Amino acid sequence: MKLDDKLAIFICCNNSHMNRYIIIFSFLLLSTIGLAQQKTRFIAPQLPQVNPKEAKAKDWGVLIQNMEAPIPGGNSYREFLLEKKEKISQKYPRHGMPMSSRDITLIDTIGVGMSFMTNIGGHGIPNDNSMAISNDGILISAFNSAIYIYDTEADTVMAEVSLDFFRDQLGLTAHSYDPKLVYDPDNDRFILAFLIGRLSTDSKIITCFSTTNNPMDPWNVYAVPGNPLNDTSWSDYPAIAITKSDLYITMNLLKENQPWQTAFKQTVIWQIEKESGYQGDTALTLDLFHEIKEGGIKIRNMHPVRGGFDIKGPNQYFLSNRNFADQSDTIYFIEVTDNLASGNAQVNVQLLSADQDYYLAPSAQQKEFTFQKFQTNDSRVLGGILENNRIEFVQNTLHPSTGNVAVFHGIIEDVNNPSIKSNFIFDDSLEYGYPNIAYAGSETNETKSIIGFNHTSYWHFPGHSAVYSDGSAYSEIKMVKRGEGVVSSQSGYNQRWGDYLGVQRRYNNPCELWMTGYFGDAGGDNKSWASQLYAPGDCFDKVDTLREFVNGNVFPNPTVDFAEIHFNLSADQNVIIDLVDNYGNLVKRLLQDDLKAGENRLTFSTRLLASGNYFIRIYNGKDRILTKKIVKR
Repeated sequence: MKLDDKLAIFICCNNSHMNRYIIIFSFLLLSTIGLAQQKTRFIAPQLPQVNPKEAKAKDWGVLIQNMEAPIPGGNSYREFLLEKKEKISQKYPRHGMPMSSRDITLIDTIGVGMSFMTNIGGHGIPNDNSMAISNDGILISAFNSAIYIYDTEADTVMAEVSLDFFRDQLGLTAHSYDPKLVYDPDNDRFILAFLIGRLSTDSKIITCFSTTNNPMDPWNVYAVPGNPLNDTSWSDYPAIAITKSDLYITMNLLKENQPWQTAFKQTVIWQIEKESGYQGDTALTLDLFHEIKEGGIKIRNMHPVRGGFDIKGPNQYFLSNRNFADQSDTIYFIEVTDNLASGNAQVNVQLLSADQDYYLAPSAQQKEFTFQKFQTNDSRVLGGILENNRIEFVQNTLHPSTGNVAVFHGIIEDVNNPSIKSNFIFDDSLEYGYPNIAYAGSETNETKSIIGFNHTSYWHFPGHSAVYSDGSAYSEIKMVKRGEGVVSSQSGYNQRWGDYLGVQRRYNNPCELWMTGYFGDAGGDNKSWASQLYAPGDCFDKVDTLREFVNGNVFPNPTVDFAEIHFNLSADQNVIIDLVDNYGNLVKRLLQDDLKAGENRLTFSTRLLASGNYFIRIYNGKDRILTKKIVKR
C-alpha cells in the first residue's frame, strides 16, 4: 500500500493523568529514500515548562533499581555477550607483555586543573556519564537518573536535580533514565534528552531546551514518541548531537516483552529543528529516518559525530559497526545530507573497511578481585568528532597481543572520499574501556584531540584516564582520577563499568576541556568525577586558571542548596565531621570514616537547614583539625 500523503495519529497519555495531559503526535510520511530508508514527519506539542529552582523544595531523588548482575548462561543480551567474552578471552589470553600504545614519543602530557565529584546522592548503576559546559563555565553533569549543575567559575554547586523531578512536573509516572546533554555555543543554550518508560504504551524521549544560558531557569519540554511507528516497540540507548540548525537523536527501537535475540527492531534517527525548542514554540517539527539498511541489513547503534572546534552543518554524520562480532573491520558511514528546514534531507550509507580489525572486548579485571569483573558491553562506536572534513572516532576493543580491553581509535581523513586508518590505545597491565573524544586544537583545522576512557586492572582501582593525540602520535596516558576502592555495588559475578564517559571542549577557551568519568569510591560504589583538562604544548604553557588548594575553603558561603569544604590531613586517620549550630549543639554528624592524607573535599546538602549560622567541626576523636563557619540563607 502506498503511504505517501497518509495521515496517522499517535496518541499517548498517562492513565493516572488522563484529564491533565493528552499528547498527540501527528505524522506524515514525506518520502521513501532508495528501496528501504524512509522519512516520517512528526509534530510534537509542547509540554509544561520545568523549573529546576523548584526542585530544592520538591525533589527527594528517590531511586529503586534491581541490583542483581546477569549470570552467564541466561537468556538476555548481556548474558549472551558474557559467554562470547569468555570465549574470546580464551582465544586471546592476557599475557601481561611489556607493551605500550606509544610507539611515537611525545614528552608532554595532559594538564589537570580543578576537579570534583558530580553525584552527591546515589543515583543508580551504571554511570550514564554525559556532560556539557557553557561559555560562562556552568557545567551540567548527568549521572544515570539526575543532573548536577556546577558553576566552575565560582567553584559552587548550583543544584542536583533528579530526572524524576522533571518527570513528575510533566504528570508522568514511568521510569526515567539515560540522560544525554549537549551545549550549543551558537545559541548559548543547553539541551537535555532522557527516556521515560520501557513499554510501547509509555515510552517517550523527553527533550528539554534551556530558555536561557542559566540552567536554573525554566526549560521548554517536549515529548518525542518512543513508539513512533505505533507498533509494539519502545526506545532505548539515546545519543545526541547538534548542527547549526538541528538537533539529532539516535534511538534503538526494541520490541517489548521479547528476548534480546528477537527484540531489536531497528535504529532510527530523529532530526529536530532546535530553534523552535529554544523559543518555546507550541510544537516542534521533527523528522524520523527509519528502515536504514546496508546490504539489506538494518544498521544498529548509529552514533552521531559532533563538531570539533565549533558546531558544523548542515550535514550530519553517524558511525556504526558490527557491534558484537568477535572480530571485524566493518564501519558503517552514514550521512544526513541537509537540514530539516530544507525539506531535502536524505540518508546516505557507505560500507567502509578499517585498515585493521577491531574485536569484542572481554570482561575487565578489578584490583585483586579476580572473581568479580567489569562488563564492557559490545564494541559499538561511543564518540566521534568532525573537523576540516576529518572524523576521529573511538570504541571498545580487545587488543589481541595483550588480551586486555583497549580503545580502538579510528580516523577518516576525508569525508568526501572516506577510508579508515586506526590505532589501538592499550597497555600491558591496565585495561581501557568506554572511550569518548573531544577536539583539543586551539584553532580550526588542527588534528589534535583528547580521548578519555575508564581504566582498571588487577593492580589499580577503577578510575578514568585521558590521552592526547596530535594526529600522528600519542602523549603519555594521564590518570585523571584514580580509583579509591573496588566496585562491588551489585551482587553476582559482573559489575557495571560504564556505560559512557562525557567530554567537551569549552568553546570560548580553546585550550580548555572538561571530562566526567567513572571511579570506584572507598565504599565500593560507582561514582562520577569531573575534571578540567588542558592539552600539552602551547595550551598547557598558557594556563593561568589552575585552582590552588586552600585549606578550610567553604563553597559557597553563604549557601542555599549545597556546601563544600576543602581540608588537608597530615596523615591517614579516622575523621569525624560534625555540623553544629551557633550554640554548639549537634545538628548532624556528616561523616565518620577513615580518610587519606592530603587534600579532601566534603560536599553535602543544606536544603534541610533553617537560615542562620552554623559551624563545621573536623576532628579525629582527640584533636581538633579544623572549624569553619557556614551561613545558610
